[in-house]
Amino acid sequence: MWICELRVWHEHSRVLELTRDLNVTILSSYLSLYKKGRQTFINKVFSVNGPDAREYIKRMCEGHSRYEVHYVEGNYVFFSIPLDPHTISYHALVFDNETFFIRPFVLKGGFEYWTVASWNKKALTSVCEKTKRTGKKTTVELLSLKQMPVDLFVPDALQRLGEVQMRVLREALDQGYYGYPRGISLKGLGKKLGLSPATIREHLRKAEAKILPAAVSQLARR
Repeated sequence: MWICELRVWHEHSRVLELTRDLNVTILSSYLSLYKKGRQTFINKVFSVNGPDAREYIKRMCEGHSRYEVHYVEGNYVFFSIPLDPHTISYHALVFDNETFFIRPFVLKGGFEYWTVASWNKKALTSVCEKTKRTGKKTTVELLSLKQMPVDLFVPDALQRLGEVQMRVLREALDQGYYGYPRGISLKGLGKKLGLSPATIREHLRKAEAKILPAAVSQLARR
């Protein structure tokens, strides 16, 4: 799979402009499409983090003709955007059936950071050219472009665990081994599972070696 990272700015995005004024980092994901009457909407969620997160959410909820905030829970903001020729998503203008996000895109410091993938290298390089034809003021900087394997779903990595590795990892989680402070020691886990501490350690390390690369691959640029 070909993967590229892009830094993007485009005009008329209030949620993006706010990140220039406030110290926040936002992870943005699409959730669904739905219809209300004859109008189609995009459902999205923001995970807002940083010193100014509360202020950002407050300003976002103050009301805007384009964004309708439905619900706020902790640092998550659930909202919708109407999908029509006048307010169509910027991403829909530059993506096609060969390009797609493989992780949430990031809003920070007045820019969006995209991690986009395709099986077609040319489809990715054409993204930058398409932005010039959107009719919007925009800038796109290509940060990286490389071919590499990618784990799209962390659950896929879990399927690679052996039966004993899965059992040991699940018990470690249930007993608070990864908590702070630890809820149980390797020796305690060993007693519960009938295995030596050294064997428990080996199974956990092998399980972590399979899961962590998949989890880290989902981390968006911070």
